[in-house]
Amino acid sequence: MSAFTISLDFELFWGVADIADIKSYGANVEGEWQAVPAILALFRRYGVRASWATVGMAMCRDYRHWQSLRPVVMPAYRNSRLSAYAYGSMAQAHPRLFFARPLIERILETPGQELASHTYSHYLCNEEGASPDQFAADMACATDIAADLGIKLRSLVMPRNQIHPRYLECLPRLGIRVVRGNADHWLYRSGHRAPGGIAGRAVRLADAWLPLHSATVQTGSFGNDLVNVPASLFLRPWSRTLAGLEALRMRRLQNSMTEAARSDGIFHLWWHPHNFGVNQAENLRFLEGVLQHYARLRGEFGMQSMAMRDFEQSQHQQALPHA
Repeated sequence: MSAFTISLDFELFWGVADIADIKSYGANVEGEWQAVPAILALFRRYGVRASWATVGMAMCRDYRHWQSLRPVVMPAYRNSRLSAYAYGSMAQAHPRLFFARPLIERILETPGQELASHTYSHYLCNEEGASPDQFAADMACATDIAADLGIKLRSLVMPRNQIHPRYLECLPRLGIRVVRGNADHWLYRSGHRAPGGIAGRAVRLADAWLPLHSATVQTGSFGNDLVNVPASLFLRPWSRTLAGLEALRMRRLQNSMTEAARSDGIFHLWWHPHNFGVNQAENLRFLEGVLQHYARLRGEFGMQSMAMRDFEQSQHQQALPHA
C-alpha cells in the first residue's frame, strides 16, 4: 500500500533565532497564527493526517512557564548563539513569536493530527559542543511538556535534519518510536548542509522543479526498534521571483506522488509553518493543489494518508507472524 505523509517542523522563532532577526523574519513567524489554522482546515477537508514536529519550548504557556523548565544538562555549544536559551529577552518581549500553546491546542483538536517532537530547544546534534547526554536531557524536557498537554510523544524530527546515530540511543526509553530520516541521496544525506557548498545548494533548489532524484521512499530502521521514515521533498514557499515556474513545481510534486502511488512507496513531504507565514494565499492555494492530487491518487491507487506515528503500527503489523 502506498502512503502520503506530511511532517511540519513547527518551531516558531526558536528555529531561526540564530540565523534571522525579527525585523527580517518576524512577519513570517507572526503569520503562523493565521497559517496554521488554514493548513489544518485544508487537512480536515481532504482527510489528511500529518505530524506536527513541535519545539517543546513553543508549548510553554508563557515566558514564566518557559523559565521554570530547564534540562538537567544544558546545551553547551561552542557557538553560544546556537542555544535557544540565549534568546530569553527576545522571547519575553515578543511572546507570540515564541509561545503558541493555543495553536498547539488547535492541532490537537483537529482529527488525524499528531503532535510530534522537534526536540525541546531545537537541539542541534552536529554542532561543536553538543553531546548525547545534553540531547537526552533536552528530549526528557520535551516529553515532560508534551505530557503537560496530555500527549505521549511517539515521533521525532531532528532540527535541521542533523541525524547522528549516538543521539538516537536514548529515544526508545523516552517513548519515541519513529524518526524522520534524510533521503538516501548524496544531495540530502547530510541534512541541512548541502554537499558542495553553493553548487550543492543550487542543485537542491533545482530539485524542487526538476526530477533530479526519485522522491519515492521506503521505511527503514535506525536500530533499537526506531522506524526511519525518510523525507522525500521539501515544500518550498511561493516566491514572487519564481512565480512563473509554479506549474513546473506542481508537476514535479504531482509526478513524484504518482510514482510513489504506483510503486506502493511513500511520498513524504515536509516544510515549516513559518514558510507559509507570508504570501499565505499563494502558499495555501499551492498546497490545496497538492492535496487535491493526493485525493485523486487515493481514489485511483488506494494511496493512504499516514502520520509518522502510524508507521510504528504499520511496521509492527508487518512483523507479526502469519496465522
